[in-house]
Amino acid sequence: NIIEERTVGPSLGQDSIDQGQIAGLVGLALVIVVMMIYYGMAGFLAVGALAVYVLLVLGGLVGMRATLTVPGIAGLILSIGMAVDANVLIFERIREELDKGRATRTSVDEGFRHALSAIVDANITTLITALILFGVGTGPVRGFAVTLSIGIVASFFSALFVTRSFFLAYLSGKKASDPISI
Repeated sequence: NIIEERTVGPSLGQDSIDQGQIAGLVGLALVIVVMMIYYGMAGFLAVGALAVYVLLVLGGLVGMRATLTVPGIAGLILSIGMAVDANVLIFERIREELDKGRATRTSVDEGFRHALSAIVDANITTLITALILFGVGTGPVRGFAVTLSIGIVASFFSALFVTRSFFLAYLSGKKASDPISI
């Protein structure tokens, strides 16, 4: 049973895309500010990793010749949230290790190791859902699923490899006993 059906003209569709892009950019700006205030230097590193994430997603969309639609923007925004969440999980685990009195490098290694299972579980379950949506959906639902899938893969790579690489580069200039801003 169809509950509602709408047909929109190109200008209304473009307005929706423009509003979605503005909402996404405002949300992203707020996330960046909060991450940098709450996590200090680690937040700055996460913002750098998030920039790499965005480039990976946009590159993936261009590589697939995908058109960014309103559902696609929604998938992108959701996957940005997952990318931020992965960094939050990692940073909180690092804090827990530091609170136990462990050395900085050990805390970072253990933080990433302990956060891994939660990040993998979240990404796999969401990716399975996106693949199901792609398989049974049509048009806009498939666009959402494609964008979300690309975002999940990019988020996983960004959180576990890019953020870690940035962290290790940051730590390379510090002594093991130096405190870190997290």
